[in-house]
Amino acid sequence: MLLAGGCTSSVSGVPQPDPRRVTVTPAFSTDPCSLLTSDEAVQLGLRVPGTPKPEDKGALVPPSCEWRSSNPVSDLDGSLQIFYATDLNVREYFSSAPSGQERLGGVTWDDYPSVLGDSMCNLAVTLSDLAFIALTSQNFVDGTKSCDAVRKAAPVVAKRIPG
Repeated sequence: MLLAGGCTSSVSGVPQPDPRRVTVTPAFSTDPCSLLTSDEAVQLGLRVPGTPKPEDKGALVPPSCEWRSSNPVSDLDGSLQIFYATDLNVREYFSSAPSGQERLGGVTWDDYPSVLGDSMCNLAVTLSDLAFIALTSQNFVDGTKSCDAVRKAAPVVAKRIPG
């Protein structure tokens, strides 16, 4: 017994999860990548981890996070991008007024037309005069499916909308 105990060693420190795997979302965060956990993204048919994209103030584009589709044929069709603006009015970001609304996950989302036509889908919820969350997906092969990814993701994201 004494010999077996002599062969063990302890490692100091605190175990850390893989930093690329988001498993628990903070109670409140303006990081667009924190709006979906890795498990949720996989359930939505997306590859993980999401890829953060910095804001482009000059182009009036807020920070975002992109998840590519796990579809081996086209990783763009069915991909999802989430934008989280904290210093930009939603009307400055979208060039036109919403064309309608959808209630998903207990939240009313504005449907904004895309400059690319039916192949791209945009849903957004206004949080304040200078804050909004927008979800974008596309399908360049079949425009009737361009909103599939945002409609699946919106109820998940809605759980994390502050207020």
